Amino acid sequence: MAAPSAARTNNRPGPLLAEYKRKRDFTKTAEPSAKSAKPHKQPIFVIQEHHARHLHYDLRLEADGVLKSWAVTKVPTTAPSIRRLAVRTEDHPLEYADFEGDIPEGQYGAGHVKTWDRGSYENLSGRPLPEALADGKVEVQLHGKKLKGRFALIRMAGDGRRENWLLIKMKDEHARSSPERKSKDPARLARANRTRSRILPAQRPVLASTLPFEFTNLDKVMFPEKGYTKGDVIRYYAAVAHLLLPHLRNRPITLERLPDGVRPSAPHFWQKHTPDYYPDWIPRISVVGADGTRVKYALVNDEPSLLYLVNQGTLTFHPWLSRVKDLDRPDFVLFDLDPGESAFTELIKIAKQLHRQLDVERTGNFVKTSGKAGLHVLVPWTRPGGYDDARSWAFSMARQVAKKLPDIATTERSKAARHGKAYIDVMQNARGHHVVPPYVLRAVPAATVSTPLKWNELTGRLNPNRFDLKTALRRFQRQNKDLMEGLLPREGYSR
Repeated sequence: MAAPSAARTNNRPGPLLAEYKRKRDFTKTAEPSAKSAKPHKQPIFVIQEHHARHLHYDLRLEADGVLKSWAVTKVPTTAPSIRRLAVRTEDHPLEYADFEGDIPEGQYGAGHVKTWDRGSYENLSGRPLPEALADGKVEVQLHGKKLKGRFALIRMAGDGRRENWLLIKMKDEHARSSPERKSKDPARLARANRTRSRILPAQRPVLASTLPFEFTNLDKVMFPEKGYTKGDVIRYYAAVAHLLLPHLRNRPITLERLPDGVRPSAPHFWQKHTPDYYPDWIPRISVVGADGTRVKYALVNDEPSLLYLVNQGTLTFHPWLSRVKDLDRPDFVLFDLDPGESAFTELIKIAKQLHRQLDVERTGNFVKTSGKAGLHVLVPWTRPGGYDDARSWAFSMARQVAKKLPDIATTERSKAARHGKAYIDVMQNARGHHVVPPYVLRAVPAATVSTPLKWNELTGRLNPNRFDLKTALRRFQRQNKDLMEGLLPREGYSR
């Protein structure tokens, strides 16, 4: 078969890295330039988790003084029965094996890159790797932390645009016969959770080496109903930090802490003031409250601060609607749709009506689950005025919706006056109040997550309870884009 363009480029006379260099502007990206480097005595491999437009895993094998590369569409597995699609990409310089960080927007492959696994490998193909590549079949023995043993790369029939291969685990002592099955047996579930907790540092090698503290009590069960441990919670927040932090950055934060987990008799704290014994590298902002007392709120501006607070038992982060540069002006307006005694399907009707109304006004709007029973509709606040103006505008919009749907919606604050109707709550739009941001866990037995949605997902099939610590994370890894990216001002997304 004729090789696709990327492979032909590498076989043309001239530098092997010409295609790599052509695709990048090294004045804008921190990726290593296309320089030659000294080969390793034992050739290396690296797998990089790449949060680009779609999450994938870049497999790279050292050969010919470069890294031969494939984009593996799903996480590599050690089960021979599972075959992963691996799309051949351009050769990368050897220095790329050490690259971790963010490729800026507008650049090829924009997104976050971090090491997933690395080590040395042996070529088992019986001929030099470039020749095996040309023949379309490569066999290697990997010596990594996660992937060990024999693997094969088999080229498939191409479509003329890209070079498709299959990554296959070969049968050996490192193979497992089938994928892990979910178990409802509590003892097996607890053992699995303990194992996951113990390997957390290995899954985050770079993070573990840079954090100025150590995780503790990773085996502690935080959500007994689901069997999720503190290690699971830390792993979740580490995985979604790049999505969550823009919604927390430079906002006073109230911490919802449950150090012993979600249990009826366990302590449950709402912490505003930051204790003096918390590390100095967690920034604070001193705010005078309505009662005249001064509170030192924590600012969760980076991943170490986020994970330190999670390690202290924080399950949910509740930020203000405004940021430190102007605490009197919110960035966005919140419509909190509370079903009360209503069916969730009626809440969906209300959200859709609000959506139509906001669209008529050409006001951007976004929807998410609250992580409990409700829905949140959020709107960027770009009009003149501060909290009072924002709340008045929101209340007028809510009343219009209630008038359109008088049988199911109300703006009455008193529960007795609602008569079982769903409540459109806008009262959180006030200075000093806080909100539930997207991507946070909720402190409820089901370990549910406040999950951004597309408007076309609001159908009768929507069940907010299906977004928990595990299922929501899989969703976020597939979409790999913040559906609420347009909610916050541009500077809110700076890294």
